[in-house]
Amino acid sequence: MAYFIVRRPRGLIAAALQYAHVSTKVTLSYAGQANASWLEDVAVERLELIVEQSERDWSLLEQGERISGPAAPEYRSRVARAHRFAGRVVNRVRNVERLVSQVDPSIHHGDGMTCVWQAETVACRNARIAQGLPVGDAPIEAECQSTCQNLAYTDRDVAQLQERLSALEAAVADPLAPHPLRDRAKAQAVQVRKVLHRHVGTATTRENSE
Repeated sequence: MAYFIVRRPRGLIAAALQYAHVSTKVTLSYAGQANASWLEDVAVERLELIVEQSERDWSLLEQGERISGPAAPEYRSRVARAHRFAGRVVNRVRNVERLVSQVDPSIHHGDGMTCVWQAETVACRNARIAQGLPVGDAPIEAECQSTCQNLAYTDRDVAQLQERLSALEAAVADPLAPHPLRDRAKAQAVQVRKVLHRHVGTATTRENSE
C-alpha cells in the first residue's frame, strides 16, 4: 500500500501521515525504496496472471463463447495473439517486465463488461483528461461509460448483466422507493436490455469463422 501511495502526487507526506511515521525515511523504507526485491515477485505474478487469463479466454472462445460490443473484433484478435505465446525461460526481472509488455493483451474483465484497453479511445481516460485529473494505463471501472468504443461483452459478462437486470426490475417495481431512484433504475434497465438483445443476436466465434 505504501509503495503506491508514495508514488502519487504529494504521496510521501500522505503516506507518512497515514502510517504516523516521525521520519519520511521510514516511509520510504515502507514504500520499497530500501529493498525493492519484492517487486520482482509482483512482476512474475502479473505475467502468470496474464498468461492464465489469456489461456482461459482462448479456451472459452474455442468452446463457442459469444462476444458482442464495439470492441468484439479487437478482443478476438488480441486473445488469438496472446494465445500464440508459447512461454519462455527468464532469469532476470527485466526480462519478465519485457515479456509482460509483449504478452499483455490489455484485456480487463470487469463487472458485467470487458474493457479492451486502447488509451486513445477509452472513454473513462478521456473524461478524466478533460477534467484535468490524473490518468493511468488501465480502465477505471467506476467511471465506465456505456458508449465507450473499448467495450466488449462475453457470455460471462451477460450472465452478470442478467442478474443486474433482475435487481433493477425489482427496484423499478418497488412502490416504497423514491421516484428518482425508480426512474434511474428504469433507465439503467433499458440500457442493460439493449446490451443483452445485441448479445443474443451475436454469432459464436466458430460461426463467424465459417
